[in-house]
Amino acid sequence: GLLQLRPKQLGAYTEVSRQLLQQSTPDADAFVMDDLAKVLAVAIDKAAIAGSGASGQPTGILSTSGIGSVTGTSLGLAGILEFQTDVAAANALDSNFAYLTTPLVAALLAQRQRFASTDTPLWQGNILDGEVMGFKAMSSNQMNAGTMIAGDFSQVILADWSVVELDVNPYANFPAGIIGVRALVSIDVGLRYAAAFSYASSIA
Repeated sequence: GLLQLRPKQLGAYTEVSRQLLQQSTPDADAFVMDDLAKVLAVAIDKAAIAGSGASGQPTGILSTSGIGSVTGTSLGLAGILEFQTDVAAANALDSNFAYLTTPLVAALLAQRQRFASTDTPLWQGNILDGEVMGFKAMSSNQMNAGTMIAGDFSQVILADWSVVELDVNPYANFPAGIIGVRALVSIDVGLRYAAAFSYASSIA
């Protein structure tokens, strides 16, 4: 098939004072650059997961037609395994398979037992980086509330047309001595194989 990727523009902006620059050390510069990089990274994560494909956004996993679905209501062992069987039916279940959800859902699954009256939680490990039924499991605040994605994340293509471009505007607020710093990057996201993913919502 054909996966068309086109540059989408993403930017982050902050302002710093003339006084900070006068007193600046390499650490201060790195602090500002690190802040901008983190803002861009969060936006890219959000776009890769749930970008609408409209209004200049990439088409994220959840907006790609052809991904599977699992019932999230009262999610238990059967549903967790259905994620795997959905992806296996598409010949896409391999070592790149992983679960991605919110921290709240991860905490819920860490308390929900696979088998009644035993210490066998669905989610094992910490809620940031754990394991579910033999596969890696992660949580992110970029996920919508009460949702989970599972699939082969190597099928997500992140196209990058440039390094992060930094520009400085020394006149952002000239009377107050405020300087603007802008970071821009051109990216797009696409799925090579939509059936390598399955999705559940309304998890409670």
